[in-house]
Amino acid sequence: MSFRKQRTTKKTITNKSVPWWTDEFTVMRRTNALRMRYQRTRNHEVWRKQRKPIYLAEKAKYEATIKREKIQSWKEYCNLTTSSNPWNEEYKLAAGKRRDNTQITTLRKPDGSLTEDLSETLQLLLEHFTPDDKEEDDTELHKLARALALEPADTDDDIDINAEESRNAVVSMNKKKAPSEDGITGEVYKSAFEVFPRYITAMYNGCLRRGVFPK
Repeated sequence: MSFRKQRTTKKTITNKSVPWWTDEFTVMRRTNALRMRYQRTRNHEVWRKQRKPIYLAEKAKYEATIKREKIQSWKEYCNLTTSSNPWNEEYKLAAGKRRDNTQITTLRKPDGSLTEDLSETLQLLLEHFTPDDKEEDDTELHKLARALALEPADTDDDIDINAEESRNAVVSMNKKKAPSEDGITGEVYKSAFEVFPRYITAMYNGCLRRGVFPK
C-alpha cells in the first residue's frame, strides 16, 4: 500500500471551500473576464466607454450577491446554537476551539488501483495495520513464538499481593483520566479502596491465581 505524494513548491496555495459558495457564483465569476476585456481597452476610448459600465454593473451584482449569501450563511450557522446551550458553535468559533474534521484521502491498493470511497479506504487501512493471523504467513520467529505460547507454563506461582502494594497501585491512578470499559474511574477506585482494602486486595490475588480479569 502506498500513499499519494504531493509535489512541494516554495509557495503552497491551499484552496478552502466555504459553505456559502454555490454554482451561481461559479457562473458569476465571469466578471473576471469582463474586467480583463475592460482593461485591454486602455488605448481604445470608444470600446472603453462601452465596456466600463457593463463591467462595473456585473461587479456590483457579484459583490452584492456574495455579501447576501455570507450573511444568510452566518444566520444559519448561528441557528445551530440552542437556547439550552449558549456556548455551542459561536463560542468555539470565537475561541478558536472549533476543529475541522480530517478528510481521509484515497489510498493506492497493492494492485495499483486507488480506493474509490471512504469505506474502501478504511477497509484497506484495517487490512494493512491489522492483518489476519495466518499460520502459513509465519516466519521462523513467529512459528517459535506460536509454539512457546501453546506450551504450559512451568514456573513457580507469584506470591500474593499485599495490602500495601494494592494501595500503591490504586493511589497511582490518575482520577482525571477517562475510565476503561468497566466505566469505573480512578477516583472511584481510590474511594472504594479506603472502605474495602482487604476485599479489593483479595480480588486482585484471586485474579492473579486464576489468570483472569475481573468482570
